[in-house]
Parts: sequence; structure tokens; C-alpha cells
Amino acid sequence: MKSNTKTKKLDSILRVIIIFTVIAAIGVASLLSFQSRQYLIYSENLDAVAVKVDVQELTLRDLAFYVLYEEQNVEEKALVYDAKNSRAFWNIHTNQSFVQLSAKDAAMDMAVHDYLFYNAALENGLTLSEDEKIALEQRRTDFWEDLYDVQKENLPVEYEVINDSMRKIALAEKYQMLLATETGKTYAGYAYDGYDYEQWLKEKDVKIKVNKKVWDRINFGNVTLVHDVQVTMEEE
Repeated sequence: MKSNTKTKKLDSILRVIIIFTVIAAIGVASLLSFQSRQYLIYSENLDAVAVKVDVQELTLRDLAFYVLYEEQNVEEKALVYDAKNSRAFWNIHTNQSFVQLSAKDAAMDMAVHDYLFYNAALENGLTLSEDEKIALEQRRTDFWEDLYDVQKENLPVEYEVINDSMRKIALAEKYQMLLATETGKTYAGYAYDGYDYEQWLKEKDVKIKVNKKVWDRINFGNVTLVHDVQVTMEEE
């Protein structure tokens, strides 16, 4: 009888331990799931990998210019759409996607495009002429002047990072023009959303893998701007 009583007590203890273990595991899993769905503070995660292009990893720091540029570009249109509530434009659903998410995709696509063409420019020994350097300085001036004050206040990286990105873009564009000339195609055809660029990617067999654990947690439209865009990550 005593042996049976001890066995029952042990079984009860084991059941309690198992129940608490399961509850704890569920709690941890829920916490991790919740944390994985929280938006990242861009400026605090600059070294996080956003996308891998072949073997090269591009971080949020590398993409900062494109986020800044595209947020400014969309906000400009948003204020024309509704000067009192620019958020309304960001929330529009068109072409099977929200404006916010389309802009986010565009920023990523431009970053990958310019990374590839910048490296191709270096491989082809391209450099900026004195006139092109002067043009670059003017573009930088125009870019900074066009930014909204709130964007300058919320700039996620140093000015130098943005300026260097613009230098790389200038070289990428120079290669884009060279490629168009050599192939008899148009410059626009080799833009980030161009057909010829798409074919070029296939020919080069470029492997592009977006790190969704990072990129999906970027609240695009609220990195350098402030209007709390209400698009859930499930929709991303």
C-alpha cells in the first residue's frame, strides 16, 4: 500500500512538473512571437541584415538612403492628396497593395539594383568625372533641401552615410548608362523596375533573399516621418 501511495504521489508531482513546463514553454513561445512582431527602431538596429545579394549582406545602414528618399517621395504626394492628413494616402490600397508597402518594396528594390550596378561600375573601372562630381554635389544639396524638417530630426544615420550612398548611386547610374549603350537598350529599361534589368538579373543568376525577420519589422512611413501608419505586419 505504501509503495502504491508513493507511486501516486510521484505521478502527481510529475504531472504538475509537466503542466508547469508546458505552460512555461507556451509563455516563452508567446513572448518570442510577440517580440518578433514588434517594429524595430531603425536607428538602433543599423547593423541588422536586411537583404542578402548573392553572398553579400546589406544592412539597414546600407538601406538608410532609400528609406529616407522613398519616405520623402511618398509624403510629398500624400500632402497633395490630403494636406491635413497625409497618413490617409499611405493607407490607400491600390494595385493589390497598400501605398506604404509598395513604397517599402521600391526602397528595397532600388537598394539592390544600385548595389549591383555600383559593383559592376567598379569592375569596369568607372569613376566620376569632374563634371559628374559637381553634378553629384548639386544633387546632394537639392536632396537635403527637399527633406522635411522632421526627417532631418529623425535621420537614422550620419549625414556622411547618406552622402556616400549618393556617390555610389552616381556610379551605379553611370554603369546603367554604359550598359544601355552597349546593349542598345534604353536607360529606363535598366532601372530598378525595368524589364531589361529583370532580364539582366536572370542572366547573371543573381540570388536575392530579403531577411523578413528584419525587413518586415520596419514600420515604413514612420522611420523618418511621424504618422503612425496603420498597416499590420500580417498584411506585409
